[in-house]
Amino acid sequence: MYVDLLTRALGTDEASIKSNDSLLADLVDSRARLRGTGGGSGSSAAESLARELTYDGALIRMCEALSVPASASRFSNPTQERQRLELELTTLGVALLDSATTVQA
Repeated sequence: MYVDLLTRALGTDEASIKSNDSLLADLVDSRARLRGTGGGSGSSAAESLARELTYDGALIRMCEALSVPASASRFSNPTQERQRLELELTTLGVALLDSATTVQA
């Protein structure tokens, strides 16, 4: 089900016309929103799902722009695929885990 939702979310995007800087800004922003909730109360399941879909979509688009293999079909285990893609981006110089976010492309 998650794979289907993510596929649909990606299908309505205009990321192909965005620069790497814009894609990175989207990724960092969506990651901050995802991490900022901390799983606390006050957030509905639908809101949590929307944040995950937004982040995973941004992650896929950034990976595609940097020629890292990524697609919605690989998200049958979202946590595992998210970690894999984050590691791939980190290897390329995209620092997602600290405030010094840079892209070497």
